[in-house]
Amino acid sequence: IAALVLLAPVDDPDVDYLMWEHYWVPQDTVLRRSREDAVPYDAWVDQGWIEATPGNITDYDVIRERIREYADDYGIGFVELAYDRWNANQLVTQLQNDGLLCVGFGQGYASMAAPCRALEALIAGRRIRHRGNPVTRWMVGNVTVSQDPAGNLKPDRARSAEKIDGVVALLMALGRAIVHRGGAQDRSVYDERGLVVL
Repeated sequence: IAALVLLAPVDDPDVDYLMWEHYWVPQDTVLRRSREDAVPYDAWVDQGWIEATPGNITDYDVIRERIREYADDYGIGFVELAYDRWNANQLVTQLQNDGLLCVGFGQGYASMAAPCRALEALIAGRRIRHRGNPVTRWMVGNVTVSQDPAGNLKPDRARSAEKIDGVVALLMALGRAIVHRGGAQDRSVYDERGLVVL
């Protein structure tokens, strides 16, 4: 599953962010995935929650076109598009040539810890609004996390039972939104107390 999450900060006393998700799977794999994984990919495609790309592999030209449409409709090119550096070179190069600002986003604790904390707080405070996408709900239910000795969290793809791509995309979007908002969630613990030597 390829995932894109658009996250927009809003000036609202009840909500901090609005989110829109978009998912893609290869058309030729939809029925097999539905049957073998016992996950309703076929229904989600029919209902418009997932877009099926032609063929048996993900068609990144379709994804590029959809992102360009979003950039035109919502102006995302004026902020930035975070991406997982793994296997994204061609699409990112094309999107940059299209005029989008693309920012690589690490998948380790250093990059994921702040957005994990922020997402937990947003969910607990009901401060993020979404469309009730069943694919995202399923992915959230699949997530397991890893914790380092310092207590930092990150999603654990290896231990997660099923797909979590939408959650990872949300965390990347939130990580960049935190930087742009300059929120406290982006500050390191060392900004407040300095380095502790044992």
